[in-house]
Amino acid sequence: MTHKAHKVVSRNRKIYRKYKDTTHPAVIEASNATRREVKKAKKQFELKLVNNIKEDRKSFFAYVGSKSKSNVNVSSLVDSQGELTSDSKAKAEMLNDFFSSVFTKELQTDMPNLDNLYDAKLVDISVTVDSIKNKLQKLKEDKAACADNMSPRILKALCEEIAVPVTIIFRKSLDTGCVHGDWRTANVSPLFNKGSRHKVDNYRPVNLTSQICKVV
Repeated sequence: MTHKAHKVVSRNRKIYRKYKDTTHPAVIEASNATRREVKKAKKQFELKLVNNIKEDRKSFFAYVGSKSKSNVNVSSLVDSQGELTSDSKAKAEMLNDFFSSVFTKELQTDMPNLDNLYDAKLVDISVTVDSIKNKLQKLKEDKAACADNMSPRILKALCEEIAVPVTIIFRKSLDTGCVHGDWRTANVSPLFNKGSRHKVDNYRPVNLTSQICKVV
């Protein structure tokens, strides 16, 4: 709410306390003025959210979510015995079992043979301090942190200080063929698709992975 809207609302309250009559002309005039100013302030606030959506998408979707009447939480789920359960731990295990069961695991024994299209081979990937720093500077600050608790806002603010150690970690990872455990860990959230909210197979997983792992 703008400063002007706050003043109009305060004035409206003072006038009402004075007359204690909603039919009094002064009270009606103050109420109408307050309604117009609050509506104007709301419109300006929403326009600001739209204009800044590229830099601050979290605030935009948080505001939209606050106005939505739909239930985004996971409701009670039907277990293997056909009974509804509302226990959070039980629902998490049911969703985890379902998501794991539909995960596609490729068979490495049945890989297709491809002809070589180029004589040149990629033998190494160049990772420099400048390239890592540029990638860190381009991180979107409104993104959430993963299980490693590394917020992109902090990574971006400290890009100058952490560019060298991050480069060393990436170089070591490429040389050894190993990926840090925190970078392979993801926060998985169930997202409802359609149908009954009580059926576990009507949800799909959304993964939130490490921000720093996406730099290269």
